[in-house]
Amino acid sequence: MPGANGFAERLVLPVNGFFEQTHILRAENVDVNSEWRYGEIFQAMQAAAEAQSERFNLGIDAMRAQNLAWVVARARLTLERALKLGESVTVRTWPGLPKHLFFPRYFQLFSQGEPVGSAVMLYVQLDLTTRRMAGPWLGGNEVVTCDLQPPLPLPGGMPVLDAPAETTERVARYSDVDINGHVNNARYLDWFFDCFPMEHHRARRLKDVLIHYDREITPGETTTLSLVREGAQSVLQGTSGGALCFAVSGVWEKRG
Repeated sequence: MPGANGFAERLVLPVNGFFEQTHILRAENVDVNSEWRYGEIFQAMQAAAEAQSERFNLGIDAMRAQNLAWVVARARLTLERALKLGESVTVRTWPGLPKHLFFPRYFQLFSQGEPVGSAVMLYVQLDLTTRRMAGPWLGGNEVVTCDLQPPLPLPGGMPVLDAPAETTERVARYSDVDINGHVNNARYLDWFFDCFPMEHHRARRLKDVLIHYDREITPGETTTLSLVREGAQSVLQGTSGGALCFAVSGVWEKRG
């Protein structure tokens, strides 16, 4: 039966501290190239993270009872190849060792048992009243972590490109906003992809993406988007009221 986001899902119980969910990619999950949309990959990874967090009393309901929410501060995803319509992809996730108020979480993607991608997300706890970082609150647990080797280092800084910027504006609409009352972190990937013409996506695929989330964007807010492209790399910055809200860096490769 289809699950959240239209996926057909098979839940695999956690083994050795990690957690897995398997998805069969359907038409509603892929783009014009029949490839899994990056925004939906992020949603699937976070769905797996939420499912594992529920087992430690750290899911959405438990967090909201404390007036808290998990939000992503930094993220990086690399894909060895595009993931295609009809493909069965397993998302594996596990928590890393917390660092002060930051909670790393790691991900690996598998197809037919072979690794096809890796990701790391750096979570923080958001106070839903003050809209500021809070915590740490661990739901009565000791530190929750796993001894698996991280597949990627923690997300680093944004590259600086020396090229003129292409500027446009975007208003945060209904479909952009999630349960926490701000633009969902996966939607920034959609905004990034929308900055490029269809011909670009026909000719290239994104193989590595880094995202910094600096300030939340709320419904109705207008964000200025500035895109810089240099060679195979692109950087998109989103600002509002003169303040940086987010930045996305992507590395593209030509299709064979």
